[in-house]
Amino acid sequence: MKVIFHILELNKWQTNIQNIRDLIASEPEVEVIVGSDAASLFGKYSGIDFDDLLRNPKVNITISKFGLENNNLDSNFLPSGVQVDDLIVTKLVKLQENGFAYIRL
Repeated sequence: MKVIFHILELNKWQTNIQNIRDLIASEPEVEVIVGSDAASLFGKYSGIDFDDLLRNPKVNITISKFGLENNNLDSNFLPSGVQVDDLIVTKLVKLQENGFAYIRL
């Protein structure tokens, strides 16, 4: 099973993180695509703990360049393993072409 979680709203992080944890327990591959307001999580302490996902080899986290810029974030200060992608829409389409299910809560 391969799943994309597309997170755009900051207040949806906690729900999505729990869903991702539940899914990786059953061995899927997970792509987390972060943009818009949700990207602001990487700029301040939020109290949301997702270090386990950052270290998990089954989880890839990508932030959109647009989300980075709109939240005045510096890619040098992102957690280790978080990737920046210029064309997030293209990435979403390619992942779906490769069998990833799309989830946006």
